[in-house]
Amino acid sequence: MKKSVALLTALLLLPSLFGINSFAKNSFLNKNSIENGVVGVTYQKEEDNIRYKVAISKGSEIYYYDYSGPGTEFYPLQLGNGEYKISLLKNISESKYMVVHSDIVQVKLENENVVYLQSIQNVSYEPGMNAVLKAEELMNGKINTLDKVKAVYQYIVSNIEYDYKFAQLLDKPHIPDIEKTYNTQKGICYDFAALFAAMLRSQGIPVKLVKGYSNNIEGYHAWNEVLIDGSWVTIDTTYDVTMKGFKKINMIKDKLEYQPERYY
Repeated sequence: MKKSVALLTALLLLPSLFGINSFAKNSFLNKNSIENGVVGVTYQKEEDNIRYKVAISKGSEIYYYDYSGPGTEFYPLQLGNGEYKISLLKNISESKYMVVHSDIVQVKLENENVVYLQSIQNVSYEPGMNAVLKAEELMNGKINTLDKVKAVYQYIVSNIEYDYKFAQLLDKPHIPDIEKTYNTQKGICYDFAALFAAMLRSQGIPVKLVKGYSNNIEGYHAWNEVLIDGSWVTIDTTYDVTMKGFKKINMIKDKLEYQPERYY
């Protein structure tokens, strides 16, 4: 875990240059889900070996994402209501990037938690996926949110294993594949947090995928915050899987043991 979680920082590396502007047309943006706090980016990449990023900023805050393309990838607008700038960046040398496209969007959500119900790049799910069908099965007959969350939590902690081998071999930015994690029954912390978020979101429960640091884990880490009865609670399925059999674990963690840096 120590080696793998540090690799997640690759997703947070800031391009050192926005320099060359190439504002062709703004059709690169899919704005159909703006009312749900999500924006899509579509671009026909010129060469497969060139790295692209999406930059999403509001005020002084900015998030960077890798763009794989050529299809549409969706990203959250999780910094609250207001004006966002969306830019597609192309790597031109080492850590330097140029702006290929850029546009401004306005976000006005009645409930800002709606963004944490959406399918996005790193919490990508669709109806009919095995993980989604399993979440529906686990929650069947359960009334309150806490019981639904517990059902999915217990399934993941009991069935998904931490992939130490993959963690050691991982040498490039990693985007979770929900169905792959579910079907192979293994993954790293980023995969655990994404799978948990997808299974709950697909059943109408708002969940944040969180990156940052924990007193319990060495290095960069990923976990979840879940909205239960009006309050956000911290849940760390990865830690609980690795501690299973060694110590008593509680599903809901002490927030003071976690230092969030990014929310998705």
